[in-house]
Amino acid sequence: MTTQSASPQKAVITLGNGQLGLMLGKAAKKLGIPYTALSLPDARAWLSHESHPERALVTFEMEHVDDDLLAAVQAKGVETFPTLGSFRLLKSKLSQKNFLKAAGIPSSPFIPAAPWGPQCEAFITANSGAVLKAGKGGYDGNGVWLVDGAGLTKDGPAAEVAAKLEEPYLEARIDFQEEVAAVVARSASGALELYPTVRSIQRDGICYQVEYTREFAKSPAALKAGDLARLIAEKLGYVGVLAVECFVRGEGAAAEVMVNEIAPRVHNSGHFSIDVCAGSQFENHLRAGLGLALERTQPVHGAALMTNLLWPESEKEFAPLFTKLTCGAEWPENAKLHWYGKSGTRAKRKMGHFTVYGNTLAECRAEAQQILASRWSVR
Repeated sequence: MTTQSASPQKAVITLGNGQLGLMLGKAAKKLGIPYTALSLPDARAWLSHESHPERALVTFEMEHVDDDLLAAVQAKGVETFPTLGSFRLLKSKLSQKNFLKAAGIPSSPFIPAAPWGPQCEAFITANSGAVLKAGKGGYDGNGVWLVDGAGLTKDGPAAEVAAKLEEPYLEARIDFQEEVAAVVARSASGALELYPTVRSIQRDGICYQVEYTREFAKSPAALKAGDLARLIAEKLGYVGVLAVECFVRGEGAAAEVMVNEIAPRVHNSGHFSIDVCAGSQFENHLRAGLGLALERTQPVHGAALMTNLLWPESEKEFAPLFTKLTCGAEWPENAKLHWYGKSGTRAKRKMGHFTVYGNTLAECRAEAQQILASRWSVR
């Protein structure tokens, strides 16, 4: 793994100061890059006082950056990665769907759901139901509703739910065997590094675990997902790290891979790369934006399992569970904990993650289960 420091002239400013901003900061420190992660209110204040915008390079840790702030970045003349054009397109899931359709990239059929009209009812009827999604504002299972054949969701008629959403759209339900994700890093020069495709294990619409194995990474479905990620990055002229989440239908050479969503940023499905790959997604995101040579993405282990630490719904107190997680016996050498240091808890909130690596997925699963049982079990 390369450890020499880079000496870029620009400081990287991340809009958003959650866990992704934190992990980007650790990568920046390793590279010797001046770095700051700002909350969106602080970013507005920074822009209003910044007198040398040419010295800064802005990136993003989340899609939920409002158009006014992006306009302020543009007006100030601050360079960004990805470019504002790419980010504006991809921060809207409805715009993503339009892009995929125009590019001929496989994705589920859809129609805009605003304004709601007979075309929406016809779409639901033709597909024996649908999925209603918020084009903007959704995350970790929020902003998604299953719609039955009668046009009803768990929160009432789909038409009424859609009326409260920003850029709502209806999507045909896809019967799929598994969900996978491919992460790619691309520089402005066109240099590109593709991380191995991983399986994504979901719970209630939230990513719970990510599985990497050398064998699956060579499978037809994994290679097809990687090809789609590469194609999307190249069509957009993308700069930085991009994650493409896909549905897989069928098996073997006949497996059909369809794009579900695109994330214009570092992503949960790439967290395993911190401990398993020569260059993590966070380091390569910074390298891509600064025009530095990308690190290789080939894992150094045969298997890895990343597990998100989702706060238990039944746990009301922070200290007992945190103490159990971090104190006592040493963690196994092949398991790495990443705690995000969030100030508050709520049910299913991502508080941290850990990655177990080894020769086989079975070994990793057994180790992860032991860690969860001994360190993350509620009283």
